[in-house]
Amino acid sequence: MFTRFDANKSTKGASKLRRDLINAEIANLRELLPLPPSTRQRLSQLQLMALVCVYVRKANYFQQAFKCHDVGLHQSPTPNIGFSKALNGFLMMMTQNGKLLYISDNAAEYLGHSMEDLLIHGDSVYDIIDKQDHQAIQCELGRPVNSGSNSSTSEEIRLFLCRMNVSRNARRQMRFGDQKVVLVQGRYLSFLPLCSRNEPVFLATCTPVAMPETRECVVQGATNVFTSVHSMDMRFIHIDNNGEFYLGFPRADLQGVSWYRLLHWECTREAQTKHRLITQSEQERSCILLAQFQRRSGDWIWMHCVLQVKESSESSQQPVIVCTNQVLSEAEAAVMRTNNWLYHYYSVQNKLQYGLAYDIGPPSRLLYYPENPPGQEFTGLVARPVK
Repeated sequence: MFTRFDANKSTKGASKLRRDLINAEIANLRELLPLPPSTRQRLSQLQLMALVCVYVRKANYFQQAFKCHDVGLHQSPTPNIGFSKALNGFLMMMTQNGKLLYISDNAAEYLGHSMEDLLIHGDSVYDIIDKQDHQAIQCELGRPVNSGSNSSTSEEIRLFLCRMNVSRNARRQMRFGDQKVVLVQGRYLSFLPLCSRNEPVFLATCTPVAMPETRECVVQGATNVFTSVHSMDMRFIHIDNNGEFYLGFPRADLQGVSWYRLLHWECTREAQTKHRLITQSEQERSCILLAQFQRRSGDWIWMHCVLQVKESSESSQQPVIVCTNQVLSEAEAAVMRTNNWLYHYYSVQNKLQYGLAYDIGPPSRLLYYPENPPGQEFTGLVARPVK
């Protein structure tokens, strides 16, 4: 007369129904994402939900921003003129708490992965930034936003260094080769509308710092980088057009001149140590250096340098040192000096990789000597003692 009630069967059926509904909603969201079909299909559910959150934030923000500036949402789209090619890096937008709104498409050229791949672990910038850098970035982004009209531009600019994890495998993210060192510089624009937390939006340019493993992608099209080629005693063999512009010397004037003649005396000791390291070691053939160099006009510029020994393809020719020079502003140089762990850390990692002992003692005798000892100031290419 009465049908026996099967609680287990009812629960299983309800669970399956919920799963089917969830999967159907996820499939609908997948189709709504403005991405190529091939990209949409390979997204995991975690990536999909992270991207949905990012696109909703972005649409919410720009819809209100366009209204404030009386820009129609249905006007003909602006032609793609490739403005990102003019940047020495890529663009990123996020809230004060780190929730992402936008990463420009050219990020893949520098990081090796698209925004979809970077968001495999979540929709926050802290999901792609090394944990060791979280506290410093939170302090920088958390500084009060000065909304007064009298605030100067320099006070509004936020500038910090971070390591971005580009490995899709979380277990590999502690490896140095799976990280990109990036200088982030930006400012707050306005507040994210329709947000209960009333968060300001941070717009930043992200400039990758050249490293021996990444120098080629950083150099490509960058206007703040130049390349010089030197003999093993660091005499100039060649310098590109960007180098002529930044140093102020014609290429012919630098031919055969020692690199040390342009180097600031306070940087000579470290430069000698790094020079000795790459010329005498069989394993460690590259290094990084932060130093000041004197231009023809007499003023000084900061540069982040990557020095690499390149063997000649012909056995009769000597190896050369290729120097990739990334020109820094005073503010960028100050950040790099504050984060001098980078220059120590890279050397330690190379030593550990090759199973060598890291030498922290005083440098031994150099194989190649600079032409002038420390304590001299150089004006043009003529040395004069400091008074």
